[in-house]
Amino acid sequence: MNKDQLRKNVDELIDKNKWRDILARFVDVLKINILMVDFEGQVLLSPANDRYGWNFFEKSCLGLNVPQADGRQSHILDKFVASAEYAECKCESGLHSFLVPVKIQSGESIAYMIVGPVVLNQKQEDGFYRGIAQKLNFDYALFTDALNEVRALSYVAAKSILDLLAEVARDVIELNFEKKKLSQMRINQEALPKQVSEVAQEIYARIHLDELLVTLLDIAMKMTNTECGSIMILEEGDELLIKASRGIENKKIENKKIRLGQGISGIAAKENKSFIIHGTEGDGRIGALLKRPEIKQSIVMPLSSRNRVFGVLNLHTKTHAVPIEDGIENLQYLSKLIVAAFQSI
Repeated sequence: MNKDQLRKNVDELIDKNKWRDILARFVDVLKINILMVDFEGQVLLSPANDRYGWNFFEKSCLGLNVPQADGRQSHILDKFVASAEYAECKCESGLHSFLVPVKIQSGESIAYMIVGPVVLNQKQEDGFYRGIAQKLNFDYALFTDALNEVRALSYVAAKSILDLLAEVARDVIELNFEKKKLSQMRINQEALPKQVSEVAQEIYARIHLDELLVTLLDIAMKMTNTECGSIMILEEGDELLIKASRGIENKKIENKKIRLGQGISGIAAKENKSFIIHGTEGDGRIGALLKRPEIKQSIVMPLSSRNRVFGVLNLHTKTHAVPIEDGIENLQYLSKLIVAAFQSI
């Protein structure tokens, strides 16, 4: 595909207003900056200019020299080195940024999300950064102010975040592509009736939402080293319905609905409270419900936004290999990302 065709796809499939809204939600949840550039490195959406390490983007001496979204071509993509899955840029100060491709159905990238900067694993000692600031002739007070806003996270957490962003990008692009096809479709030389078009778009959105839920569940299980889990969504009538599952027999969950306050998931949803459970030990409300001794550890976490619960994440393992609570902080971030992802599709 030549540049003109790629440019046409950018113009038709990248809705800047929608993406600005999507990225703003993710930035607020992640506390990590994200900007979007097209396939040539031209900035489509600039990062938040007052937080989360903006100075590291803005100052070329610290790594990424990001031009404003004024149509000028930049060489920002050249700063990233290909790795296993996501190209990476590591600046002198030890900070990392990553490229998440935005691909069309042919597999070609029409744009990229630049995610970062972040610290992988943990920050260095103060002396290391003082030396970097001196070497780069950068005011140390301003340097540390910016550095304090940069989030530190494990490689597993970083990979999970990048995977989720890639999945959301895929779903948004595919939905826009389907909308484009519907708008071009003709029946007897007449446009599709508006009602038919709206129903078709709703079906496409539901399909992509179900696929996204499976991806989110896989990421959650990877974060917590669990082998079984499910995501339940609160539907009308105050009932939870399993929409995605792994490691659970289909006959046990098919069309199964749980009312608010019923079972551990129902209690978690009704009270908007998480439970970390070891074996068959639990407080008075859930102790009598723990009837599966083969489950050694489990997490039941409501998915909520602004105190409004819309679902429950259930994870469990039959081993004691890794304490399940070790992944709870990343899981809390993921639960917020699930909310952001839902609002994006």
